[in-house]
Amino acid sequence: MTVPHPSVTGMAAGFSILDDLNSGDVIGDAIKGNIGGKTGALSKLSINSQNLVRTDTGRKALVQAVGLAAIGAWARKSFPGTKLGGQKFYFRI
Repeated sequence: MTVPHPSVTGMAAGFSILDDLNSGDVIGDAIKGNIGGKTGALSKLSINSQNLVRTDTGRKALVQAVGLAAIGAWARKSFPGTKLGGQKFYFRI
């Protein structure tokens, strides 16, 4: 079994949550300047945040993200010299 590099697990956890928060193209609306109102970016972001906590699917996504982040923290502590480069792991001597 190989342990994923901590930065990979952190990015995976972050992108998982970002994907859920961006449901309905929140980032696209913010870039276009559609910030307020019932269909604006802040309204969608608020609804998506509540759905992460209220729905079974959202709670599962949060638990998985926390699990990935915990694996990354454990790997960083256990293998502090590990660096990821291309397709291989590199170790400092």
